[in-house]
Amino acid sequence: MDEEPQIPEHDFLSSLVVLYVEDDPEIHILLDRVIARHVGTLITARDGAEGVALFRERQPDIIITDILMPTLDGLEMTRLIRGQEPEVPIIVTTAHSDAEFFLRSIDLGIDRYVLKPTNPKVLLKALHHCAHALSLRRARESANRYVRFILDIQPNLLIVVAHQRLEYINLAFLTFLGFPSREAFLASGTGLDDRFLSRDGTPLGNPNTPGSWIQSLLTTAGEHRIVLLRPTEPEGSHAIPFTVTFNALPELDQYIFSFSDVTHLEQEKQLLETQAFTDALTGACNRARLQGVLKAELQRANRHDLPLSVILCDIDHFKRVNDRFGHQIGDDVLRQVANLMKTNIRAEDFLARWGGEEFMIVSPLNDLENMSLLAEKLRGIIAGTPFPVVGTITLSFGVTQRRAEDTIRELTERADKALYAAKAGGRNRVERAVED
Repeated sequence: MDEEPQIPEHDFLSSLVVLYVEDDPEIHILLDRVIARHVGTLITARDGAEGVALFRERQPDIIITDILMPTLDGLEMTRLIRGQEPEVPIIVTTAHSDAEFFLRSIDLGIDRYVLKPTNPKVLLKALHHCAHALSLRRARESANRYVRFILDIQPNLLIVVAHQRLEYINLAFLTFLGFPSREAFLASGTGLDDRFLSRDGTPLGNPNTPGSWIQSLLTTAGEHRIVLLRPTEPEGSHAIPFTVTFNALPELDQYIFSFSDVTHLEQEKQLLETQAFTDALTGACNRARLQGVLKAELQRANRHDLPLSVILCDIDHFKRVNDRFGHQIGDDVLRQVANLMKTNIRAEDFLARWGGEEFMIVSPLNDLENMSLLAEKLRGIIAGTPFPVVGTITLSFGVTQRRAEDTIRELTERADKALYAAKAGGRNRVERAVED
């Protein structure tokens, strides 16, 4: 037999535990000595059954085994071990060369073959090859664990997408979805297809095309926009706003998406918008917001030739209220009048404080006749409602309808003239603009 080859020690190989399974005593003794000098720990077994038991007990890093053995042959032992640990490298020493053996070996994923009589140099070369492959795999696994650790300690919701499929989801995202682990999330089979919404509440991507949300996310993230995320199952769940950004590895077709909860920013934005466009005293919209609404509704009505009507109303003798009862009582009257009107107009109608004791109602898709009926209804409700301290309050109403290519000024001036006519006609009444 050849002299034992002088192969340099491999730092990684010298740290490994190797299981050697061989029933021939002479070969066993010879190769034990060769293998033991190059590995960290060598454990040996005399047949496949003992090999399986030692594998379960010691969890070796690499296995070297003969094929023909009593009790349990090497391939059957490999099959049992692969069922527990599919990745463990296995080297087979064999004198077999028939096709059936190789087909079974391929099915079992044997890593290396060494023909008998065993040349120690060839066996050590196979052992070094498996150790090198194992070292690379463990390095990748270690890097992946580090990456997962980095992803999991991030407070932002993170996902990794590769080849248009979800590859990883971090713990923050799992917690948001209500899952204790990735295994529980995968076992649920829910996926993320119906969790993403656009800001208008529509599904992100095509609901009938699984995974289409990924391309939609790329577009959305590229535009630095906001998406909505459902934390639980769609039924009855409340979507939460997130900004979405991504980093790409185009050569790997891989993307890391990051989602930052901007609920507080959206709430602050809504609060600022409310403060900017709401009359602080009455809760109705202010003049600035009204201008925007009138512009948008007039453009829509002019474009599609749709009806649009407005009411301009004024509290009768309001100065007397302030002079007699004080401005605080006057403020209470303004608030109560606004509330009465808000609760008695349609959801699509728009109430704004025009100024002082004047209010305007903008009513899309409403013609002059219906708007006059609404004004009369509001007049009767307010006149019939007792006001604390003051008693009875009445309003005068001017009503007009959009005319072809009206401007905001033309529309509101006609309503103002109609209101003036109602005041001049004795107050507590509804007047239509004469041009209508």
